[in-house]
Amino acid sequence: MRMPGAKAVLFNAAALLVTVGALAAVVRSLVYSPAMEPCTQRYSNSTAFALERGGVVLMAADLQSGVGGRDAGVIENVTINRIKNAPSPLVMTVSLAKGAGSAHGSMAAKGGVSFPWQPRAVQGKTAACLSYQVLLPADFESGRGGALPGIQGVDATERSEDGFVARMAWRDGGSGGATNRLTEGGVTRSSVAEREPFALPRGRWVKLEQEVVLNTPKQADGILRVWVDGKLAIDRAGMDYRAREDITLAGVAADVFYGTEEGVGSAPKDTKISLTPFEVRWK
Repeated sequence: MRMPGAKAVLFNAAALLVTVGALAAVVRSLVYSPAMEPCTQRYSNSTAFALERGGVVLMAADLQSGVGGRDAGVIENVTINRIKNAPSPLVMTVSLAKGAGSAHGSMAAKGGVSFPWQPRAVQGKTAACLSYQVLLPADFESGRGGALPGIQGVDATERSEDGFVARMAWRDGGSGGATNRLTEGGVTRSSVAEREPFALPRGRWVKLEQEVVLNTPKQADGILRVWVDGKLAIDRAGMDYRAREDITLAGVAADVFYGTEEGVGSAPKDTKISLTPFEVRWK
């Protein structure tokens, strides 16, 4: 039998290495997907929620007048001030009294705050990016969980109450998450968005970024992503935000309260949560 020459052996060895390398690249691409850049790096246009006007710091009454009376808890629980070493010149601090539940709930003791921020530039869009930083106290107690601001959508025709709120949240035990609250035909249902909880640090400022891409009406092909300090924490496809094209993005549901809108859960003690001005981006 004629043995292969040295050149043939080297050629076959090189071909084998190329094949193995290609297979390794395919496997790597299936197992290790590249990290998605935060949405603030991919959405070019932006607008920010102002906490001052003409160099004058806004009061709670100014905030309330700016949202047309569609608020809960602004006068009672919101202050705008400066905090040492904060990531922005002004921050909004929300007081949550012991025993108080949702600002929307039926409980006698209502706490926190809820108001819509709906900049014109975002209205009608089908994809947007929200970012802000939040400071939970070092001794923060999570209770049964609570709500943080998130992107919302409404019926652009104003003929119904249909829409959604994709709130960010803290969970029982102090981890982070997100909840999609969908209203359709007068029926409201809520679903947990995260597959696994993520760490939500206390005692320091934490940057949260949220991306919402609306679904095709009547198809569950929407997207929700959340980054915590630049690290992807939630990446969900198959989200259902709407059944009609009339449901489009409206802005931000500025919600900070313990428990749920149905009144489940309340603040275990007096506490305060501070947030930097919201920034919304779109393409």
